[in-house]
Amino acid sequence: MSASSGDLAVSLPVDTTTFTATSMLPVGLVDSRHLLLLADDVAVEEIEALALSLDERAGWVGASRLQLSPGAELHGPWPLDDDMRRILGLPDWVAQVMLLECAPQRAGALPPELAGVDPMADAFPTAMPTGAELVALIHLRAIARRLAGAIRLVDTSPDDGNARITLVIPDPESSVMLAIYAPVWIAPDALAALLDPIAPGAVPALETSAPGGAVGFDALSHDDLERLTETIGADVLDAVWRRTERERAQAEREEAEALAAGEELVEYREGYAVVAPIDAGAPGWGGIEVRVEGTNELPIAVRGEPWAVDGVVVTSVVWRPVDIADAHALTLSRTRRRERTAARSLIERVAATIARESGGVIVDEDGFLVGLDIL
Repeated sequence: MSASSGDLAVSLPVDTTTFTATSMLPVGLVDSRHLLLLADDVAVEEIEALALSLDERAGWVGASRLQLSPGAELHGPWPLDDDMRRILGLPDWVAQVMLLECAPQRAGALPPELAGVDPMADAFPTAMPTGAELVALIHLRAIARRLAGAIRLVDTSPDDGNARITLVIPDPESSVMLAIYAPVWIAPDALAALLDPIAPGAVPALETSAPGGAVGFDALSHDDLERLTETIGADVLDAVWRRTERERAQAEREEAEALAAGEELVEYREGYAVVAPIDAGAPGWGGIEVRVEGTNELPIAVRGEPWAVDGVVVTSVVWRPVDIADAHALTLSRTRRRERTAARSLIERVAATIARESGGVIVDEDGFLVGLDIL
């Protein structure tokens, strides 16, 4: 991507040496800046590609300066030697770092009820990041998880003047969701049949039922109607009611005409789901859910597809343990870890099958493209 002004990201030559900082790591900044920590097998082009998948405005804005989003840049990378790794208290696998240049933006303290839910939030107990800083940290964590890296977070808010340092190592295995964006819709029965060879027991989960009582305006009490009238005005309420009644009457006429003509009534759905057990022979294990719906909201990685101009079909494949809280738990029992591993493998096979049959592309929950060569 090129730009005509200095405020926009620009593309630089793709030679890796162009982006490698030749000067030494600015040690004086490491205790006031967040760091992206990477192993030695990560190329800077990978970081650039992931950044571009998260924000269209990302890109190189100078030698060794990668813009993540407006107001946030990654500087580097710098290689680490053993002494610097020890000084920073980093794991042995960390071979290079990038420094986040972003003005701190902090809000209130972490609510007590949210403590222990998210390691990144726990790193800022007295003043949580917000605005551009929060966006940048979310992007850093996504990049670190995809590249099996980590982030070193610095909280400079303590009153004693000593920065609080937290090392967050996102678990790559914690991502148990893939989404397939495609130009075609697969019917529920057809999808269940398509998945049955690789996910035995796959069945549509349409879950349709008639309302158990009054709906719409009929469900409102006299007092509710009076309060609604005071809120939006009698004229507006009357207009909405009349339009609703016209639409309901029109639907009833069309249904009666179709029945009189002997036509089959077809139910149109905005979405549906197919469910399958992870392993029918594993007692206590949950399953996967394959949810299909139309959408106009596309991750950046999909927007360039020629068939994605007027909306697409998105199929989300997720792990559904018996206790849904396990899907987001920070720590899992050995049994649940085995279940999650099996679910990940099944989800990958399912996603690859759907993508192949629908001509779609696969992205993970962070919006990064996923290439699966397992079939």
